[in-house]
This record gives sequence, structure tokens and C-alpha cells, in this order.
Amino acid sequence: MIVEKRSLNWLPRASISDEMDAAREKRRAYLQADLASAANYNSALISTNTSTTDSVNLTMSIAVSRLRNGTTKKV
Repeated sequence: MIVEKRSLNWLPRASISDEMDAAREKRRAYLQADLASAANYNSALISTNTSTTDSVNLTMSIAVSRLRNGTTKKV
């Protein structure tokens, strides 16, 4: 009977420094994607808030002009 050493990991592994560099780049890419996503959410929130504020200002100006003119909305 012949005893042979067999291993499933027959491909050479990258060096520890190469693995650390790859992990660092992966984290950096994830953080950049996360920051971009947060910036998109922030701009969407500001845009929605601004459009809501504009519509409220428009409604208030219409109501003030009706009060000044003494007119009411017809139902």
C-alpha cells in the first residue's frame, strides 16, 4: 500500500499582504458605494422637501391673495 499526500488546495495561495490589499480595496469600494447611496438619498430628500415647501408657499400665497381680495373659492 502506497501512502500519498493529497490536498484539495493545490492552487498556491496569495501572499498575506496581497490578501490584505484586496480586502482593503473591497472595503474601500463598498464604502464609496455606500457614500454615493447616502448622497443620492440626501439629495432626493432635499428635493422632496423643497418641492413640498414650494407647494405650501404657493398654496399660502393663493390663500392670502383671496383673503386680500375678499374672494372665496367656489365649491
